[in-house]
Amino acid sequence: MVSATPILLAAIGELVVEKSGVLNLGVEGMMITGAVVAFAVAVNSGSPILGFAAGAVAASALSLCFGLLTQYLLSNQVATGLGLTLLGLGLSSLIGKPYEGVKAPTLPKLDIPVLSDLPIFGRMLFSHDIMVYLSLALIAAVWAFLKYTRAGLILRAVGESHDSAHALGYKVVIVRLLAILFGGACAGL
Repeated sequence: MVSATPILLAAIGELVVEKSGVLNLGVEGMMITGAVVAFAVAVNSGSPILGFAAGAVAASALSLCFGLLTQYLLSNQVATGLGLTLLGLGLSSLIGKPYEGVKAPTLPKLDIPVLSDLPIFGRMLFSHDIMVYLSLALIAAVWAFLKYTRAGLILRAVGESHDSAHALGYKVVIVRLLAILFGGACAGL
């Protein structure tokens, strides 16, 4: 479960971006940039929580570049996404070079009482750090947001038919930019 958490977070963020009608192929670059910035900040500050926050901000900054290029300057989403992936890979190797061989601080394991002591499945399911459980909660939150809220309905409407959403008075570019920022933040976690 621990190894799948970064991919789960990036996928849930990308789900929201795709629902808004944007094809973001720069997710991998955002993930690696967020990871290396989070690692550097966590090592230098000694706080893994601060590292997670810095990773989310760094990936959001890269996703903002993607959003501005594709939504305001109307560049090709495929080419821009692939370019940002290459930029993220290069930037991460540049930033991460001094940190080779350094061990980062980790979050403590959160053992759920009674459940973590169950035979076979106890340690497998109920003895992880808080990010694993937050990512699982984020799945439920995004599902509820997209299915039951007005903002989620607007986001889906923008993705299904941006012309119709624009005709109804919704700010299509703003909705898409917010979705892209959320997707970037999730990828950076």
